[in-house]
Amino acid sequence: MNFDQLKEQWNNEDGDSVNIPNTIEQLKKSKHPIEKIQKSMKAEFPMQVIAVILIAFFPQQLRFPESQYIIYYTSYAMLVVISSYYLFGFYKFYKQTELYDGNTKNSLWKIYHELKLNMERYQSFGFLLLPHFMITLGLEFYNILEKKGESLGDMSSNYQQALIISVLIGTGAIVASIVLWTKYIYGRNAKRLENILNEMDE
Repeated sequence: MNFDQLKEQWNNEDGDSVNIPNTIEQLKKSKHPIEKIQKSMKAEFPMQVIAVILIAFFPQQLRFPESQYIIYYTSYAMLVVISSYYLFGFYKFYKQTELYDGNTKNSLWKIYHELKLNMERYQSFGFLLLPHFMITLGLEFYNILEKKGESLGDMSSNYQQALIISVLIGTGAIVASIVLWTKYIYGRNAKRLENILNEMDE
C-alpha cells in the first residue's frame, strides 16, 4: 500500500469513531471520593483525640474507689500508647491525600492501597480498645456487687453463664459495629476508587 492509498483511507475514516482515552477524566472523577475521605477524616480526627482524653475521667464519673485507680490507669496508659500510634498513622494518611493532585494513575493506586491499609488500621484500633472497656465494665460491675454486699462468688452458676454469654454477645456486637462503621465511613469511597481504577485498566 503506497502513501496515496494510506492518505485516502485516513480521509475515509469517521473522526467520531476514534476512541480518545478518558484517563484524565477518570482521574478528575477520582478527586471527588478522595475529597469525601478527607472530609470524613477531618471531622473524625479531633473527635477521636477528645474521646481518648475524656476516657481518662471515667473513674471519677463512675465513682471508682481510689484503690482501683492503679488498675484503670495502667490499662488507660496502654490505650494512650496504642491510640498515639494509630492517630499518627491516621494524620500521616490524611496528609498524603492532600498531596494527591490527580495527575497520575500510580498516585491514585497509592492512595487506594493506603486507604485500604488505613481501614484495616481503623478496625484494629477499635478492636484494641475492647480490653480497656472490658476492664472498665468489670470494675463497674464489681463495684455494683460490692455496694449490694455481694461478690462474684455469690452468683449462681446460671447467672455466671448468662453473664459470660452476655459479654460474648456484646463483644460480637461491638466488633460487627466497628466493621460496619468502617465500611460506612470509608468503604463506599474505597469502592468508588476501585471502580475508577478498574475502568482505567479496561
